[in-house]
Amino acid sequence: MENLTFVQNVLIFIALNAAALLSLNIKKFGKYISFGLSFIAAVTFFSMLYSRDVFTLGDLFTLDGNKVFLLKLVSLLNILMILINGYSSLEKVKSTLLVSYMFLGGVFLLGANELITFYVALETIALVGYALVATSNQEFSREAAVKYLVQGSIVSAIFLLGAAFYLGATGGLTLIGATVVNQELYAIAIGIFILTACFKLGAFPFHAWIADVYSNVSLGNLATNFFISKIIIGYKFITLLQLLLLECDPHFVNILVRIVQVIAVASAFYGNIMAVVQGQFKRIIAYSSVAHTGYMLMMICMTPDESYEKQLISYLVIYSLTATGVILILNQFAQLNKNKDGRDILTSGFYRNKGLAIMLSVFVLSLGGIPLTAGFAMKYMLFTNFFKEGFNLETTSIFISSVIGLAYYIRFVSDLFTENTDKMKLPVIKTRFSESLVHVIILLSIFTFGIAPSLFLGLK
Repeated sequence: MENLTFVQNVLIFIALNAAALLSLNIKKFGKYISFGLSFIAAVTFFSMLYSRDVFTLGDLFTLDGNKVFLLKLVSLLNILMILINGYSSLEKVKSTLLVSYMFLGGVFLLGANELITFYVALETIALVGYALVATSNQEFSREAAVKYLVQGSIVSAIFLLGAAFYLGATGGLTLIGATVVNQELYAIAIGIFILTACFKLGAFPFHAWIADVYSNVSLGNLATNFFISKIIIGYKFITLLQLLLLECDPHFVNILVRIVQVIAVASAFYGNIMAVVQGQFKRIIAYSSVAHTGYMLMMICMTPDESYEKQLISYLVIYSLTATGVILILNQFAQLNKNKDGRDILTSGFYRNKGLAIMLSVFVLSLGGIPLTAGFAMKYMLFTNFFKEGFNLETTSIFISSVIGLAYYIRFVSDLFTENTDKMKLPVIKTRFSESLVHVIILLSIFTFGIAPSLFLGLK
């Protein structure tokens, strides 16, 4: 019966979004109908998740425990993003529909217990990502989408090669309880999966696509990338690789872990240093994302643990939520500057909307890891765990890189409070209720986790 409940809700979700897609062709009221149907689909799916804790479709698909908890959070964020996008334009409604299918791909990626389902779900997210970039109204969006598609296709082919090695090493494609019969092939397969994770999350040196994509996609779609791609793909790859490494020969584990550590440290330094020298805020966010990916990848090197898994979820959600808040507020400032993406869009921002300026300051300082914010709690948690595992050199290096990163976060705040006569004369920035609601939720999350992290993270 539980299988039927899950399948029914998935079919309802798909049917409502398909109807929403068709409704776009209706003149005058099409975008309103489409928005309503996609919103109902998202709420219906969240209601189904809220009422149950386990969903199983045989041996191929299982959602339970932390996976369901994470999916509930992402589902709720999906509803909030639909409200933020609204129905003011046809383009925003189309983006909402694309995001719905990206979310569905994330659902099946989280529950995938074998490589075929894993691959299809991962590529579903990727294909929607290509479409979100290509349908943006930015000048070079088509070029960025093609670059992203070409690089993504190459990585997709390499991932299939890794699946072939995995099949040869275990005699099957299941990711749970597989028996390893050839350690050499198994180690190669895990190495390829690590490479795929690095590309999907934008780690150095597999980050070539990230700056072009981030700078040529609308800010609303960029926010979507954070709460779906970063959270779901990051969680799935990190937890999966932790489990796969348990079955690997210790000699190969040492080599693979060392590779991950080198990539993590390099990503942290490269991302933070490159962000400092950027002149566009979207590119700053892109390289900041590379740095934070480095922090995340170090979690692969740790032994799987229930409390660590909860802390990983907390880190992914808080980081993605905070980065989303930064992006949404930047979007509001950019709208009064003809959507230009440059440092000057924040100049004297405090004098045009004091509330937005203060919230943006808190958000970016949280990303930088300032005490009493959730960002500080998350980084403290990560660095403490890394030291406990004995990764002293790597942790110290990543900490130094995060200090370097403070330079560009402080630059946000400095620009907001800079007095410029011409900028101060610009119109006051207005905020819709749905946007204000999301900003307040993010602000409360930052201070709640920052002041009392042990209530949520199970810190030892």
